[in-house]
Amino acid sequence: MRQSYSAMGGLLLASVLLLSGCGEESTNASSPGGHAGATPGAGGTEPNGGSAGATTAAGGTESSGGSAGTTTGAGGTQPSGGSAGAATGAGGTQPSGGSAGAEPGAGGTEPSGGSAGAEPGAGGTEPNGGSAGTTTGAGGAEPSGGTAGAAAGAGGSGPDGGSAGTTTGAGGQGSGGDIGVTGGPVELSGVTNARQTGGLTTSSGQRVRDDVIIRSGHLGSLDSTGCDQFEALGINTIIDLRDAADAAQTPDAACATSTAVYFNADIPRLLPPSEQIYLDTLDAIEPVLDEIFAQLAAADALPVVIHCVIGRDRASLVTAIVLLALGVPEDQVLADFELNQDASVTTDAAWMSGVLQRIDDAGGIEAYLDLHGVTSAQLTALRTMALE
Repeated sequence: MRQSYSAMGGLLLASVLLLSGCGEESTNASSPGGHAGATPGAGGTEPNGGSAGATTAAGGTESSGGSAGTTTGAGGTQPSGGSAGAATGAGGTQPSGGSAGAEPGAGGTEPSGGSAGAEPGAGGTEPNGGSAGTTTGAGGAEPSGGTAGAAAGAGGSGPDGGSAGTTTGAGGQGSGGDIGVTGGPVELSGVTNARQTGGLTTSSGQRVRDDVIIRSGHLGSLDSTGCDQFEALGINTIIDLRDAADAAQTPDAACATSTAVYFNADIPRLLPPSEQIYLDTLDAIEPVLDEIFAQLAAADALPVVIHCVIGRDRASLVTAIVLLALGVPEDQVLADFELNQDASVTTDAAWMSGVLQRIDDAGGIEAYLDLHGVTSAQLTALRTMALE
């Protein structure tokens, strides 16, 4: 009996020693089949079959079968089967199967399967499967599958599948290709919405020269500073698209008309702007298209100012036709129409839909202009002066 009790006591002692050799476990945590490198936080568990390199925060769990390099934020989880290079923001998650180079903003997520070079703005996301070179503005997103060369303005985005060469204005977006629209303001004191179209590129790879095609509001309010600026620009031609009555009531400043060739196209002002109103305006423009292009193609005609009252409807429509005649693709023409405006001017690219359809139905811009008396020699002369 003494031997039996001794044997049983030995077995019990061995069991106690065996159990004590397993180390101390935390409440609610165990690691079946694996090794624990750190104690999990309250309510957290170590991975099944993996190793943990850091402690999880309250309520977070380590990944199954992977390793965690840092601590997750409250309520966040590490990726399944991947590694995390930084902590996620509150409520955000790291990518599945990818690596993160920066911490996403609140509520933002890193790309799936890609790498991020910068932190997205609040509510913005990095591209799927691409890389981002800059930070997006609030609410803006980088293009899907492409790279962005500049930050989009608030609410703006780079084109889908292409690269953005410049910054767009608030709320504007490129679309569908490599749109390098530049243009921008022209300093003409007293003049509304004076903009130039330099930097737009043609389908043949040429670009519109800077400050040679300018559209604006009327020149009747040019002050002394504006007159000096007009002279410095070397403007040689003014195409006034206002109707004759408006032009007579508020004539362009003498400092402008005395140094440049002045032509009044006498086109009525039709409002409010819409696709149909633009088609009606085009009906009024078409009878004088040959005269407009004759002015533009004359020797030393450029730089030119094409203007109406505020530089939006008639001036933008005629400028769009001129840009198409130079070989600028429709997407850039629409972007220039919509984005290259003063902040106070509201536009909608949809207004141009019927105009572009009419040109397409005619067989393209050259066939359309030929129907209205514009010659190939005039187009050649204009392109020679306007492009580089």
